[in-house]
Amino acid sequence: MKSIVSFCLFASILFAANVASAAIEEASLPPPQQEEKLVPANLELTFTGPIDLARSTAILLDAQGLVLPTGKPFLSGPEGSVFKVPLDPAMAPGVYTLNWHVLSMDGRSAEGHYQFRVDP
Repeated sequence: MKSIVSFCLFASILFAANVASAAIEEASLPPPQQEEKLVPANLELTFTGPIDLARSTAILLDAQGLVLPTGKPFLSGPEGSVFKVPLDPAMAPGVYTLNWHVLSMDGRSAEGHYQFRVDP
């Protein structure tokens, strides 16, 4: 009986954590899978509340999975709710993936990834 209760408790906590983190991201720039003719100055993730910049990360990968350099992430928007990652304007055409993990100021965390394409 204890193992069933423990499992149910674990499952409900896991479900609640997934729901909370899934609701935190509102929008991204460029939109997922969007083809860009020019490299955007920044990748932007917009959240429902302020982000703890010191405890948030973003990693940019090329199509082969190699980590690419970016500028230092920064915040903007209402109460620091927009997480921005500066990009190199000389990025080659191709498909890129941004892997991100953020911690909100209220202690919730969220992570995800999206792809975008830069065309010549």
